[in-house]
Amino acid sequence: MRGIVILMISLFSGFGLFAQEDSSALVARNDSAELLAQKESATHQAQNDSASKQAQIDIVFKGHDPKKDANLNPFINRLINPDSNLSINPSMNYNMNPIKENSLNPTQNASINPMINLQLNPQSNDVLNPVIMKGLRPSTETWKGLFLFNDSNQLFGYISIATQNVMLSFDNSGTWNGYYVKAGRMMYNYFTLFGVWTGMFLCYDNQSGYNLFDKNGKWTHIHVK
Repeated sequence: MRGIVILMISLFSGFGLFAQEDSSALVARNDSAELLAQKESATHQAQNDSASKQAQIDIVFKGHDPKKDANLNPFINRLINPDSNLSINPSMNYNMNPIKENSLNPTQNASINPMINLQLNPQSNDVLNPVIMKGLRPSTETWKGLFLFNDSNQLFGYISIATQNVMLSFDNSGTWNGYYVKAGRMMYNYFTLFGVWTGMFLCYDNQSGYNLFDKNGKWTHIHVK
């Protein structure tokens, strides 16, 4: 009789253990399934956010692409090509040449030198600083600005219009790398982040944007739309 009782207790204990193991396994499976569902949800959300951001970029980019609009392409539209249209070439038109015209040269005109006129300097004027004013960053979803293109019409960078006198320059990864200060009705001088004039400058193309010139007044084939 005693042996039967012991056997029954052992059987019940075994069933309890198996039930506990089955319950633990079920909980583990449920936890794993929940984690997988959360991971899939996060992945879908990231994909949706990425698609939304790309759609926003496409909307902003529309109307600025020289590959799709020949009127914006200086290598097709000769009117906005300074090598073809000498009226927008600072080597011939000194009214847009800071090398020839002292009033456009920040080393000669203190009012357009951000090292002297600190209202034009993003390091001194918070309104112009994209580190502080996040809306000036190209990575911001609500950003609107201009685009830099190289001689192959590939995207080369971004320009944020901070004020009518200052435009911020970013490379094609969105890193701030300098700024432009208006010097005349048709041109801007390009400065480093520290306010040093690079000698380079933008000139208006009389139609749709600007062309970038080096310190010798030669077109770099970089253009802004």
